Amino acid sequence: MRMRQLLIPALVLATAAIASADTLEMQIRRARVSFKSEAPLETINGRTSQASGTFRIDPSNLAATRGTITVPVASLRTGIDLRDEHLRGEDWLDAGSHPNATFEITGVTGASSLSANEDANVTVRGNFTIHGVTKPVTARTRVQWDGGTRVRGRAQFTVKLDEHGVDIPSIVQAKVSNEITVRIDFQAAS
Repeated sequence: MRMRQLLIPALVLATAAIASADTLEMQIRRARVSFKSEAPLETINGRTSQASGTFRIDPSNLAATRGTITVPVASLRTGIDLRDEHLRGEDWLDAGSHPNATFEITGVTGASSLSANEDANVTVRGNFTIHGVTKPVTARTRVQWDGGTRVRGRAQFTVKLDEHGVDIPSIVQAKVSNEITVRIDFQAAS
């Protein structure tokens, strides 16, 4: 009985050590974040390439993936300077008080592991914060691991502005949608 009591914890520790040896500490090297508002009178597209972040991924255990992607709100561009100024202003995203939008990865479902150089479709669960308000989101994500130290992917999710405390003035409600589609294209390396 004593041997069994010692053997079980030893096996648990050995399994944990093997799992952690496969975990990659990734840093986003390149990213493009885009958003789209499709309202009855206007479609607005915006983007930034100033996203940054880190995450931990074990290609053999995707469910354990955790990390954060951060986007400076002041870096968002729609192609019209005056509109960009309004977007970052106090009445909209308020970049002065809430300088960053963040996506915190809390879990992954779908594919349980990654195979080298093959696409995997997964659902990434997380918490999205913008305008100082955090809400849970799920992102449909396609990810590919090179078998070594690089991962690339594309994630997409929707955000409702009113759920984040952003009120659309009635004068522009036909031009700005409450529901915004967000897409993140990234390349990361350890």
